[in-house]
Amino acid sequence: MRITARSLLLMICITSNSLFGLSKEHELYLLHCSGCHGLKGEGVIGVSPQINRIIGYFLANREGRKYIIKLPGIALAPLSDEQLADLLNWVGSQFSSPSFSFQKFTKEEISKERKEPLWDIEKERKELLKRLPGNRVLSRSWEQFISSASPKQ
Repeated sequence: MRITARSLLLMICITSNSLFGLSKEHELYLLHCSGCHGLKGEGVIGVSPQINRIIGYFLANREGRKYIIKLPGIALAPLSDEQLADLLNWVGSQFSSPSFSFQKFTKEEISKERKEPLWDIEKERKELLKRLPGNRVLSRSWEQFISSASPKQ
């Protein structure tokens, strides 16, 4: 029911985007990302992380950027390299803390990295979390996300 309500809300927002003044990047986020990551990047427990709390750690680091691009939901998205670069730049500007600075994605970077999507996401994420600056914060955030999704006994 929750996803159905979101879908209806998205259809209303997208069909009347001139009324709400949505940018093309915001529209792409609503269409391709918000179903799992939420309208404001708040995530869905057990489905997707809160990108509004953690994305800056990934975008400010070369390995983190590659990881984000190679995630199957991004690498395989039915978007052009330019659209995907615009979308990721929008996500970074909307959901990343101002304390993080990140270089804007280019269509060339997207084209190069999305050719080999990640398939063992959990393994790659665990390895990357060990190396990223702020890894303690990220690891705690991820553990909280996973443990909140586990059934209570």
